[in-house]
Amino acid sequence: MNAAHTAPSFRQMMGRFTTGVAVILAAGHDGPVGATVNSLTSLSLDPPLLLFCAGNASRTGACVIERGLFSVNILTATQQDVSGYFAGKGDGWDAARCRRHGDWLAIPDSNGALFCEVVSVYPGGDHRIIVGRVRDILAPEAAERPLVYHEGRYSRLVPDYSAA
Repeated sequence: MNAAHTAPSFRQMMGRFTTGVAVILAAGHDGPVGATVNSLTSLSLDPPLLLFCAGNASRTGACVIERGLFSVNILTATQQDVSGYFAGKGDGWDAARCRRHGDWLAIPDSNGALFCEVVSVYPGGDHRIIVGRVRDILAPEAAERPLVYHEGRYSRLVPDYSAA
């Protein structure tokens, strides 16, 4: 396989894997620091661990590692503006709306937040793999429709009522 062809093809193929959208938040020196991610996965139930990937040059990744604490905020379908803001593609949201939850920050009205402590960091090519232990969870009683990402754009889930 041609190396010049590998990265774009790989990115395109991975874009076909539909994911939810989350924002990683940390308390920076000058206020909230965050990044929109879809590279998020659960790792272990006992202890409760998750991981996300941050680019090697990511300001958010560096802040998370330095501070040792971060939150994972799972976005609803109505929070495209939040996703865009933390992806650096929009100014329709204000980070001052983030709320404190003990030592962590949370995005209001999300489908939930997991409050984590960094336990490991691993190299992963042009990214770092950051593993966090979940220390607390904040979630509404019922989830709203999630924000979904597929082939480079937001998408919507259509309920399948026949599967009930």
